[in-house]
Amino acid sequence: MKDISSFSISHLQDFGYLIVANTQLDILGISECARVWADEDPEKILGSSLEIFFHKIFNISSYSFMQVISELTENRIPRQIITKKIDNQLYYFKLSLCDELLYIEWEKQQKKHILSSKMNELGFLFDHSYPTDWKFVCSALNRLLNFDRVFVLQVLETGHSKVIAEHAANGKLLFHKKEFSQRFMPPSVLSYYETQSYRYIPDLARSSQQFYTTDDSLNMLLSQLVCPPELHELYLKNIGVNAALFFPLFINDQFWGLVIAHNDKPKKVDLQKRKLCSFIVQNAMSKYENLVKQGLLDFNQQILQTEIVFKEKLATNKTVNCAMVNNMDLLMQMTKADGLAVYHQGDLFFHGSCPKTNQFYEIIHYIQKTTDKTIFKDYNFKLNHGQFISEDLPFAGLLSYMVGKDKDHYLVWFRKETVSTITQMEVREGIIHIWEESIRDSAIPWDGSELNFVQCLHRIVNESIIYKTKEKSLLTEELLAMNNELEMFTFTLSHDLKNPLSILKMGLQFLEVSDSTLPAEKRMHWYKNLLGSILNIEDIINNIVTVSQNKTTAMAKDPVPMSYTIRKLSQEMTMLYHTEQCQFHFGKLFPLWGEKSALYQVFLNLIGNAVKYSSSKQKPQIWIDSLQDEKEVCYSIKDNGIGIPPNSLPHIFDMFSRAHNTQHFQGSGIGLSLVKRIMDRLGGKIEIHSQEAEGTEIKLYFPLVSDFPSSMLLEN
Repeated sequence: MKDISSFSISHLQDFGYLIVANTQLDILGISECARVWADEDPEKILGSSLEIFFHKIFNISSYSFMQVISELTENRIPRQIITKKIDNQLYYFKLSLCDELLYIEWEKQQKKHILSSKMNELGFLFDHSYPTDWKFVCSALNRLLNFDRVFVLQVLETGHSKVIAEHAANGKLLFHKKEFSQRFMPPSVLSYYETQSYRYIPDLARSSQQFYTTDDSLNMLLSQLVCPPELHELYLKNIGVNAALFFPLFINDQFWGLVIAHNDKPKKVDLQKRKLCSFIVQNAMSKYENLVKQGLLDFNQQILQTEIVFKEKLATNKTVNCAMVNNMDLLMQMTKADGLAVYHQGDLFFHGSCPKTNQFYEIIHYIQKTTDKTIFKDYNFKLNHGQFISEDLPFAGLLSYMVGKDKDHYLVWFRKETVSTITQMEVREGIIHIWEESIRDSAIPWDGSELNFVQCLHRIVNESIIYKTKEKSLLTEELLAMNNELEMFTFTLSHDLKNPLSILKMGLQFLEVSDSTLPAEKRMHWYKNLLGSILNIEDIINNIVTVSQNKTTAMAKDPVPMSYTIRKLSQEMTMLYHTEQCQFHFGKLFPLWGEKSALYQVFLNLIGNAVKYSSSKQKPQIWIDSLQDEKEVCYSIKDNGIGIPPNSLPHIFDMFSRAHNTQHFQGSGIGLSLVKRIMDRLGGKIEIHSQEAEGTEIKLYFPLVSDFPSSMLLEN
């Protein structure tokens, strides 16, 4: 052979022949098997005419063959297969046109026909009513191929690939449920399988043939003769496989997996049989894709129904959080989670399998600190982040949804650990190293449909927040209008009460100096005038009260958890009044029906008073407990402070009223009056029991609107 150093040389499988030419039919590349057939050196063939080459091969006129090639190039036909007999041997010629290059590949025909009995056996696969069962597909393919093993390998969202179905001959190594790491199917390997309807290796043990070309940019993946990726070639040899077929699977034009056939001994499969197998696989995948899409349609229908439910809940509940808490079952069901926690401004609700309260607060603070994503997911959360949490996590996977942008409202789903065995492999210096590795601290990943649900939830929550913001804006406008009306009421009172008050004052002054000399008839006349003035004052006040009551907006009521708020207020009040020695005793702290800020005001005042007025004791003690019956929840706040004198108790709710023993404590006398008014607006009541110098107990009674969500009744 002459010097060919000016040409690029690569390697191909040797079961066929390959020539690459441009559209002017000049040869740009040729395989060694084709070169030998022409009995010419590469440098003589490269750049020469394709017609001359095939004329020499066919030993007769190549007119009909070249006419097919001309029609293909002129009409831009992407591919065509023809048969041609050469020296009494039939060959398949596959012609492909891509990027102004013509790929001509040919191989011997192995077997001309497929038995009709075989086709009848496979007829059920093409029945539209027959569902795709990958195990049956593997079995059916092997009736045609008669290989040692046929299986389906699915590439998962994690990058791992897993065998989901298999048909294997007796005594052969089973691959079913075998899982490979991300290294097994990297993007560089996927391109090998994606570019053809199948890949074929008849004899892995045979030496390869050389390919000579003057164009290094030729895309050799367009040829069936291209050698498999080194990783897969070494793996096949390692497990004793010498012949293999690979059929790629796609869903929505995205690579989904492979149907793979293995045979321990070399085995040639006729092109027509390979094409039939490819058609069977594509038909099965088409039906499977329809099933997947139908499943997505069904799930999307579930999402739509869930959306309707949530919109109704968001409309009937004054807060987004209440709607979430009341539907934790549904939120878990739609995401297939093992547990769900709702966090809102320190309040916490658990459902299902969740971490402990203190640990969850650590997790929330970690999420708040490390990510700004609205939706954050990690099926390896325990593996990747567990070292930043103080105790061992009882879950492996985490999915969080941040409601709004203030990082104070989260939904967090949990999934338990799934232990799996992964096949790892690595090529070092041309030698493949394979080992099994147990993967822990990992969960089943959330799939696209489940994440789609969370995206939908995000959308309807945003719509609700926008609506409630508008509602709040309207309420603010109403409050401004009410404030203006209040000013008008003030002016009305100051103006309209002047006359009757003046008359009353004048009459009283007149009677004071003239009563003894005034006749009885005149005196009665003056009394009637004074009574009329009093009635006028009463009417004015009643009218103002009636108008103001009609203008008052009813206080919204939602179920509000109290445990976190009460404990937090207790800590804050201890710091405020410098009573670190104060000891709190917490009993059961039931949730309440009310408006969160109003309830906060109530307990802020009462806990603050308990801490303040017991701070002079050597060992301040405060007890907070609650009870629930069918009609109401009763809260008790008891201290061992200075108590309230008996003569002050009747006036304790009066504005600016303060007992005589509170002179050394700062205060305005407004707090209990405010608490009383809030309790009245909530439809509740307040009772005070106190003994001077021994302490005070305040009881608050809150009516039940309906049952609390079960997650609110869990003890923290």
